[in-house]
Amino acid sequence: TMLEGVRDFLVRNPGEVLVFVIEDYVAPEDVAAAFRESGLERFVYRGAVTAPFPTLREMIDSDQRVVVFGEKDARGVPWYHPAFETIQETPYRFLTPEELSCRPNRGDAAAPLFQVNHWIETTPTPRPSNAAIVNAHDFLLARARKCQEERGKLPNILAVDFAMTGDVVGVAAELNGLAPGDAPR
Repeated sequence: TMLEGVRDFLVRNPGEVLVFVIEDYVAPEDVAAAFRESGLERFVYRGAVTAPFPTLREMIDSDQRVVVFGEKDARGVPWYHPAFETIQETPYRFLTPEELSCRPNRGDAAAPLFQVNHWIETTPTPRPSNAAIVNAHDFLLARARKCQEERGKLPNILAVDFAMTGDVVGVAAELNGLAPGDAPR
């Protein structure tokens, strides 16, 4: 299953931390069962999702490297958290690159995590050709910096389609203070 693939990735990459924001097509107890059955539950973060968060190093050292949020319903599973009590975000429906904005959408302005939704909507499926444009290093970095300036908060989560297209990892590394080209690969 996909979750077993994620588990295998974490086993092979002990320095990685992942954040899941799960859309509510599945009941929380079914999400928990899937995490349990795949072996991924052993990696879930079990601490509080309020500021201050543990450092990435603390999460890695405790092997609690998957933070799991439900978009709306996260009841009944202690490690499954309501996303927009902790995350503030930008809008998520843009039809052209020029429409991408940093306006507030879901989540309170005081929420400790800031998610920049960064893709072009093409129903019914996303297009890699759009990701090649908006995930390009300079385009994505400029938007992330603009959102940081407008919202007064460093983006913690860059939500994109086709994360391996463009330079999402490089931009995230640069936002976190690494020099261009020093992103882990």
